[in-house]
Amino acid sequence: MTQQTTMPAEDAVSRSEVPIAPGPGWRLGLLYGPAVYGVSAAAVALPETAQHLRVSGPALAWILTAYAVGIGVGAVTAGRITDLWGSRPILLIAVTLLVTGALVCAVAPNLVVIVIGRVLLAVGSGVVQATALATAARLPVSQRPMAMARFGACLAAFSATAPLAGAVAVAWSWRVALVLPVLSIAAIPLCWPLSTPRRHREPLDWPGAGLLAVVAAGLLLTAQTAAQHASAVTITATAAATAATALILAIRSRRHPGGFVPDGVLSAAWFRRAALAGAGVYGGLFAILYAAPHLLTKLGYGTTHIGLLLLPGAAVGAALARGAAAAARRLPARYVLSAASLLFAGALCSAAVDPGPIGVAAAATAAFAASAIAQMLLTAEVTRHAPPRCRGGAIGLLTLATFVGGGGGSALCAALWQPWGPAAALALTALLPTAAAAAAWRLRRQAADTSTHFD
Repeated sequence: MTQQTTMPAEDAVSRSEVPIAPGPGWRLGLLYGPAVYGVSAAAVALPETAQHLRVSGPALAWILTAYAVGIGVGAVTAGRITDLWGSRPILLIAVTLLVTGALVCAVAPNLVVIVIGRVLLAVGSGVVQATALATAARLPVSQRPMAMARFGACLAAFSATAPLAGAVAVAWSWRVALVLPVLSIAAIPLCWPLSTPRRHREPLDWPGAGLLAVVAAGLLLTAQTAAQHASAVTITATAAATAATALILAIRSRRHPGGFVPDGVLSAAWFRRAALAGAGVYGGLFAILYAAPHLLTKLGYGTTHIGLLLLPGAAVGAALARGAAAAARRLPARYVLSAASLLFAGALCSAAVDPGPIGVAAAATAAFAASAIAQMLLTAEVTRHAPPRCRGGAIGLLTLATFVGGGGGSALCAALWQPWGPAAALALTALLPTAAAAAAWRLRRQAADTSTHFD
């Protein structure tokens, strides 16, 4: 296989910034993993949450959508700050956000306050995710392939055990299930030796960061208002305000090339394709995580039984993620990512035809594996194309796009659920991983131009 052409300077940066420590892939996976609980474990708790807060299904989608907004904004901001300041200060900020968000959720009297707490918690999780991915991208080239394989397997395991973790937490309190991402704090001491120390603080483009956050929130707000069947005026006004903010951000980025958005990243074909691939896979993931608890609850399953039913996906997803990492060393990664996305789309269609426990569990298992594979391979894509000085920012932008797609997927599923039923909702959301497969396949042209493959 053709190996990645790596400049000596890049390798020197990686070696100087990230000390070699035993098992970096598992360490970073343990840091990132609990952030997954903010989606899967919370999804299991939705029926209990609806009962206690007396809110409807579409309104409950805010719990997942708000998390998607916060995690994307946190990731894109932290990614750029990591480039400028190092990762250790960012980890300390993450601790503050995670603890604050968990406390707000613990005492929240209604859905609005719950959503605020979830946003704070999600921003902290986004900071953790961006730090873990940026650290993995800066590992020495000799360590990176094995570390990314272990990282992907760890994510698949967290994804598949999250429903059971949510069920166990719900047995104590539904509020506990909503704050499980706070467990990332326990892995920070393990990852501290891998983190980069505080650097001289370069100025950060805070106005650019704010504009990007508004665009991300606006996209998901538009999707969520549509899911709740709001008035056409409200939906149009939200979409127009989001589009205007995006235009201002684009103009500002051109006038300030050294601003918050790394120069040349958003305009690069490889980034647009990678972002679409990640958004499509996570859109399907969020959709099945929204649908699975509702479908299985109607079939008479309790939260613990739902968690146990989805638990085998831990072993299958982890095995598939590690197998995909090995396959990507011998085959172009576009084959691996496209195949995983198409398998996921097929599983969603199968669950739409037969929404029984086996079909739902198979679709969820495919979602766990596909999301872990996408995260692993797309991080390698950023590592190959983005220079070290802006790699964290590029990873943050990719994470933002991925979770915006995820929030859109849950909103789309919720919007289609009431008028057309679960079968139509799952069948149409299968178009999201299908689009991801098409975008991943088109990564070939860029890879051919640079003569590189995934590590």
